[in-house]
Amino acid sequence: MKRTVWAAGATAAAVGVGVTTAGAAPTGASDGIRTQVVVDGQAQPVFAARPADWIVKEAWVSVPVDSDHDGRPDRAHIRYAVAKDAPQRVPVIMVASPYWVGVNDVANHNVDHDLYDPDTRAGARQPGHERATGGGVQLLDRWTAATWISRGFGYVEFESLGTGGSTGCPTTGGANDSLGPKAAIDWLNGRASAVDASGRAVAAGWSNGRVGMIGTSYDGTLPNAVATTGVEGLEALIPISAISDWYGYYRAGGAVVAPEGYQGEDADVLAKFVLMRANRAICKPVINTLARQQDRVTGDLNSFWAQRSYLADVSRVKAAVYVAHGLQDWNVKPSQAGLWYRALRAQGTPAKIFWHQWGHGGPPPLYEQNRWFTRYVLGVRNGVESDPRAIIETPEGTSPRYADWPLPGSAARTTTLADLTLRAGASGRLLTFADDPRQSLIPFTTSPTRSTGLAFATAPLTANTRLSGFASADLRLALGQGNANLSIGVFDLNARGMATLITQGWADPQNRNSLWRTDAITPGQFMRVRVDLEANDHVIAKGHRIGVTILQSDHEFTIRPPAGKTMTIDTRASTITLPLTQPLP
Repeated sequence: MKRTVWAAGATAAAVGVGVTTAGAAPTGASDGIRTQVVVDGQAQPVFAARPADWIVKEAWVSVPVDSDHDGRPDRAHIRYAVAKDAPQRVPVIMVASPYWVGVNDVANHNVDHDLYDPDTRAGARQPGHERATGGGVQLLDRWTAATWISRGFGYVEFESLGTGGSTGCPTTGGANDSLGPKAAIDWLNGRASAVDASGRAVAAGWSNGRVGMIGTSYDGTLPNAVATTGVEGLEALIPISAISDWYGYYRAGGAVVAPEGYQGEDADVLAKFVLMRANRAICKPVINTLARQQDRVTGDLNSFWAQRSYLADVSRVKAAVYVAHGLQDWNVKPSQAGLWYRALRAQGTPAKIFWHQWGHGGPPPLYEQNRWFTRYVLGVRNGVESDPRAIIETPEGTSPRYADWPLPGSAARTTTLADLTLRAGASGRLLTFADDPRQSLIPFTTSPTRSTGLAFATAPLTANTRLSGFASADLRLALGQGNANLSIGVFDLNARGMATLITQGWADPQNRNSLWRTDAITPGQFMRVRVDLEANDHVIAKGHRIGVTILQSDHEFTIRPPAGKTMTIDTRASTITLPLTQPLP
């Protein structure tokens, strides 16, 4: 085992801790203070792991924003801890969350209504009422705290504005989502003020100012948000199943599209869901503004959503980012990770990606997290920047490593729909089908019905073929009326006809020219519509076929209008493009 030694001199002074090896006298041993130990590039758990042996406190950090419009700066409540036997100044791991003290029971929007037409607007159902649950002041995630405190890090639990003991209002990706945790990092670096429960000023003299952030879902989204502020001191983050663009979470191609399992949720619903502060009534105007500005009617991109795109501000990211995501996560869909990683790599930011085969959640292995934070937060040069950049778990549970993602060697392969086999019904150049909003992509693909959708397939593959990256469709189509949903899925079809979803995507034909603009549709007039499908990585076995399914509404994801709307696809002028390691058969 290779061990790294830091004397309590030049290198240690830059980071604020000492690092020792087996056989070396621990710096500070005479006064009972241990030093950091790094083995094979990983900080070791040599410090107190029991909460009874930690110093645990709380504070309220002043945030330079007034999101509840009460005339005073918001205050963010934090809990923080450090081992009693830790060095005098330590780096910090922070978990920011709106969920620390629970959530409310709220109603989602109604989705069983007609789609928007430029001549008529459909009314949205008003959200329902909420019931609150309480919380307390203590370290609420002792397992995560122990993981990092025992390795010589301080630990901070940050309560998002509008939740728990924090003031302000939740805004679902608004500026205060970024500015709140940023203020905590500024406090850890001596650049912001905080008070304790008695109102006395409190400083973070135990922090050396170097911070890492980690979390899952919304808790993973907040590190992305803070990183785009470019705050000094945020050295590394591990966003797990995290959002990089809120429009892409609640919309797709101009269509109102739900996260899986949360049909009818939107930005205003999520804000009410996490609103757990005292005096919640003060936030009612803020949430009403969210409901108005999010625009569930047209689904267009607007300034509300543009302000909630971390992709747009990726150039400000200075921290090293280890992205982790599930390939079957249809809540926070895979492109949230794929686009974020691609943007980081394009600008040269230190970045790595971990894909697993499951759904929402799922962090990289602990040793991967440890090496990342040891390198970029603790500051030990352990060679992590020379490791392969991508880990892609297999269905069998192995974790092969690759130079990058998408896999080198994958290339865009394009085919027309006319060159594929229609799996149900008679083929032809122009194929018309009617909408059935009770349908979803997966069950339809297993048993396609020609009258309500189109299911195509390639010939059997002649070699194992990997899809790695971003797929898309470019369709020439006409509608029998002024609006329709458009849903597309790509499948792995085995010899027995079982369909495994690889990727899917949705669009609103009214946004065919721009996500920012709804353009009226002339019934019967052909137009071109592009659909960007979600990022993915999947190996299709030799002998299997690649399936392509086209529906209008997708019951689990889209608005569900009255049945019967018609769509005609020109199969000769419509294409599907897949990032594959082998040519299409």
